[in-house]
Amino acid sequence: MSKKESRPVGLQREQPHRRRLRWWLIPLILIVALIVALGVWLGGPRIRRALQPRPTLPPAAQEQEGAPGVLYQTDFENEAQFADWEQFDDGFISATISDGQLIVAVNALTDTGGWSGLNLTFDDFVLDVDATKLAGPDDNAIIVIFRLTDSENYNRFDISSDGFYAVSRVRDGVPEIVSDWNTSPAIRTGEATNHIRVIAVGDTFRFEVNDTPLLLCVNPDPEVRPLWDTTTDPPTCLGGEVTDTWQDGDLLRGRIGLGAQGYVGFDGESPTPAVATIGFDNVVIRSPDAEEPGP
Repeated sequence: MSKKESRPVGLQREQPHRRRLRWWLIPLILIVALIVALGVWLGGPRIRRALQPRPTLPPAAQEQEGAPGVLYQTDFENEAQFADWEQFDDGFISATISDGQLIVAVNALTDTGGWSGLNLTFDDFVLDVDATKLAGPDDNAIIVIFRLTDSENYNRFDISSDGFYAVSRVRDGVPEIVSDWNTSPAIRTGEATNHIRVIAVGDTFRFEVNDTPLLLCVNPDPEVRPLWDTTTDPPTCLGGEVTDTWQDGDLLRGRIGLGAQGYVGFDGESPTPAVATIGFDNVVIRSPDAEEPGP
């Protein structure tokens, strides 16, 4: 916008006498300036994130030719599909495609995890994927991200190589437990391969491992965090109800991601790094009404 033109006035005002700045105001001004500068410095990243535009979701997956009901499929052998997945290495977490697998590795000094996102969008789907622990302790997390809209809004399903599973969600960057860690004999422990299935239809989700449906302990009240008591046989749901489905209508479409989480351990004398390496293979994403993939 152009500045307004300044026009001369007909009468001149007599210049007022300048008042002396009182000496005690100087440190007060400096303190106020320091507080303002500190607030800008601390709030700067948050302000910049708030001003950044939300990322646009990639295009929706289309049914593949010759495969009725299949929206996406890969065994990570076809190099033309490598660009479908995010690959990176930040020194602590890496995601690379190698030897016919998507390999997500973690090596950090704090509890750390990450995932590789598929650059396609899905609404209703059934995801099948094989996940193998390649390295690290059994106290880990094998991660499936779904209905991912951006880095601050998504759902998450985890299993671990010591036989546990959990469901959580992130909204506006705040993580929330949906169904806390519970054990299942269906999960193969150690350096084994587990077949994971996530079923999403509208606002309803179900989870399976090695063709076994998993039970959840949920409470619709966000202020209540239900827990599994794994000391009983079978485990007892405390503060919630046992169900084989989770309902949440916040995110009705989004991306899928596959990843790993490492946890800091203790060897009896000192902490050990958070290390986890998970290989993913045989990804099939299909419509819920399509036939199940063959063996």
